Amino acid sequence: MDKKLKSILGLLILGLLILVMSACSSDTQKNETVSENPGVETSEPKSGGTYTILSAADPDMLDPHKQSSIYTHMMAGLVYNKLVSYETGPGVDYTDYNVVPDLAERWEISEDGKVYKFFLREAYWHDKEPVNGRQVTAEDVVATMERIINLPGHQAAILSEVESIVAEDSQTVVFTLKQPFAPFLNFMANHFMWILPKEAVDGDVDLATDAIGTGPFVLEEWEDNVQATYTKNPKYYEEGKPYLDEVIYKVVPDQGSRIAAFRTGQADAIGALSPEQLTQLQKTNPDVEIFEALFATQEQLYMNMEREPFNDIKVRKAISMAVDRQSMVDAIYGGGETSGPVNPSLGDWALPLEEREALLPYNPEEAKKLLAEAGYPNGFDTTMIVTNGYGEQLVRVAQWVAEDLRNIGINVEMEIVEYATYFSERWPNVDYDMGVGYQTYFQEPDEWLRTQLHTNGSRNWYNISDPELDKMLDEQRLILDVEERKEYVYDIQRYVLENLVNPVPLSTYYTKTPRHAYVKDSYPHASYGYGYLKDVWLDK
Repeated sequence: MDKKLKSILGLLILGLLILVMSACSSDTQKNETVSENPGVETSEPKSGGTYTILSAADPDMLDPHKQSSIYTHMMAGLVYNKLVSYETGPGVDYTDYNVVPDLAERWEISEDGKVYKFFLREAYWHDKEPVNGRQVTAEDVVATMERIINLPGHQAAILSEVESIVAEDSQTVVFTLKQPFAPFLNFMANHFMWILPKEAVDGDVDLATDAIGTGPFVLEEWEDNVQATYTKNPKYYEEGKPYLDEVIYKVVPDQGSRIAAFRTGQADAIGALSPEQLTQLQKTNPDVEIFEALFATQEQLYMNMEREPFNDIKVRKAISMAVDRQSMVDAIYGGGETSGPVNPSLGDWALPLEEREALLPYNPEEAKKLLAEAGYPNGFDTTMIVTNGYGEQLVRVAQWVAEDLRNIGINVEMEIVEYATYFSERWPNVDYDMGVGYQTYFQEPDEWLRTQLHTNGSRNWYNISDPELDKMLDEQRLILDVEERKEYVYDIQRYVLENLVNPVPLSTYYTKTPRHAYVKDSYPHASYGYGYLKDVWLDK
């Protein structure tokens, strides 16, 4: 073989070796990426095991249409399904709101946007008296929706534009709207739209203490403020799921006790932790994984506008300007951003961050000037309610706000209210001067805006009444063009931050939730309900 041929052959062999090494390196990088991402699994799911959730509080009832509490609806997601839901799984972000089939396997929308036809899949109720595992029918859906409409509250408001609901046949439901309504399909995926069996609607099930659904788990027993026990639904419509045999939902009010139980493997879920708590946990449990996401809601500082001096826009602006939001969210939550009338978890429906920061500035000196202009040069005394039912971090937020307000002369006496009283009585009955709290995980701009800020809004728990704002809120929900509606939603938010300033958005933080390494395929979503546990399995 001559030298030239040897040289060519050598180059070919070298090139082949480089290609092989490059492919191996690429495969290694891909495998490393997968292994570093706790949301993507490579092994086959295993069936069996118990998943234990520790909660700071319990709901006062299980009825998903009479109660909008996060605790009621987190538990409801184990038992119930909706017509449509939000997509979860690998590659889907926590705050993606992609509507996908649930009990309805498909749907059709008329050209004029007024008629929605849902076609039900084959699904069965839990095998409990008096429903006994029968198939879901369109009559169940009609009965459920009529029940929601006839009950007062937030859920009824979601269906306010519905003119009629008809079972076209046993597996087809037709909704006719009064007019084209932009949020409708998103509202059907809302975490308040759980479908009940007709027997429950007729009163044959005590929905305050029991639940019969089609979801991945069957409620076996609920002992109020102690524990709820769920078992695998053997007839769940997703074949092979759930993998877990049992879910335990246990009430443990003390955060330290919850962390200790998680640390020793007695609990699988305890919610988000503060930066300090997370650091300590990682020291003792270095293999723990952290799920980080932009929180689906915000802390709000709200005021009763029928009480002086909160009926004065200058006072409300002064209060907003007094709060150092960024320092607060960094210190208490370890990071986050200034929020807005539409929470930033809804992506580009929220105002851009720069605009939120400009419209919600931290300026205590200007705040003092506004108080003086309003007739309170020396400030005033007031009270503020907050609940410890969400954990200690919200109480720390209230304490931070109170201290910032003292710096401009407003002396705040804090009142810590038990959760059920706070959520069911004090806040909705506007029985307060000021308050600090988390808002519900609203899924739609219309919920963040019209629900809270319209004179007749179902969650207007602030005594707000602004005719010009009402007009804008009514108009935005009729705009079917997404980009056109988005621009109007921006204008509404600007109006709110310049002319209303109540409730005052504080911050939206990054939640950091610990997860045991043996918990696989956990894909939570920024909506209520532990329904995503249908995909979870334990690699023990």
